[in-house]
Amino acid sequence: MITPGTRFVDITGAELVVHAIRRGEGTLAANGAFVAITGNRTGRSPRDRFNVQEATTLNEIQWGYVIRPFDYENVDDLRARAEA
Repeated sequence: MITPGTRFVDITGAELVVHAIRRGEGTLAANGAFVAITGNRTGRSPRDRFNVQEATTLNEIQWGYVIRPFDYENVDDLRARAEA
C-alpha cells in the first residue's frame, strides 16, 4: 500500500496512471486516456489568477473583472507566499 506523501521520482506516465487508479483518483476512458476525478470545483477562479501588466501587453489585453492587472513589482512577493 502506498501511503499519503509517498514520493516517486522519474516514473513513467503509465506508472503514474496505475498509482492514480489504485488511489481512487480516476479511471481509464474507453480510449485508454486517464480521466481524473476532480470533485465539484474543477476550475481556477478568475479572482485567483494574476496577470502581470507590462508595457508590451498594456494595450493588447482587455483588462477588467476577469483579466485583472497585477503589478510586476509584487511578483516576487506573490511567488514567495505561494511557495510558503
